[in-house]
Amino acid sequence: MTLLRVSSPLILVGLLSGCPRLPPLDYGKGGPARDAADLLKRIEVAEAQVVSVKGDARLVVDAERGKGAVALFVAVLHPARLHLEQLDFFGRPEGVLVTDGDQFGLYDGKQRKYFRGPATAQNLARFLPIALPPRELAALLLGRVPRLPAETTTMSVDEATRRYRLTLTRGAVTQHLEVAPGSHRVTSSRVEGLDTYAVAASELTDFGAATLPRHLVLDVPRARLSVELVYKDVVVNEPPELTLFELEPPEGVPVVEVQADGQVVPAAP
Repeated sequence: MTLLRVSSPLILVGLLSGCPRLPPLDYGKGGPARDAADLLKRIEVAEAQVVSVKGDARLVVDAERGKGAVALFVAVLHPARLHLEQLDFFGRPEGVLVTDGDQFGLYDGKQRKYFRGPATAQNLARFLPIALPPRELAALLLGRVPRLPAETTTMSVDEATRRYRLTLTRGAVTQHLEVAPGSHRVTSSRVEGLDTYAVAASELTDFGAATLPRHLVLDVPRARLSVELVYKDVVVNEPPELTLFELEPPEGVPVVEVQADGQVVPAAP
């Protein structure tokens, strides 16, 4: 029997020398963040650069009852103004949700009714498969990821993922964030100790001095629900027409008043 022995490391060295090396991380003009507090400030500044988005998008919902996709027209203006239209194959609106942050109006094309009432998470869930208050929904559509009001914070750099790793802790709840070094945009959020959703943001795109993630995924493990939004053709920071956020029902459509809990207001006796 012949015993095979490695008598020289030259082959190994040759193989290793052929491995591609990653370029240095681009930390932007300010250089690397000094600590977690500095990184959080940079995230806030980066998110504040996007105050409005308007254009076409695609919404994909993967739920227990099945999976489907719809075309959307989206107009969002910080802090809580929203205009969302679900479009049919021919680009005609099947449903229209409008809110100024305090009140909401929803035209349901299938029921041929217009629902109106307080802009609560329960009422916005008449249009979307996930219940979010208008400020939180608007923030997400602008690429802003909600963060835990932390008692302690830690930061590190992950060379493999090319991201900052930021950990926020408050009591028994911990939020793990990944942040792109150059744009200081949050690309991932995962929370432990609280029943909420995870966020994945990608396709970071520059619009002048602002950066917007064009691909957003919300994952709700408890509900076995995933909601994916992909921006197609959008403009950023061009003031949308304020008429988009007017709460006027279509002419001739019955108006149904609803309460904050989503229930229809009882008819007067």
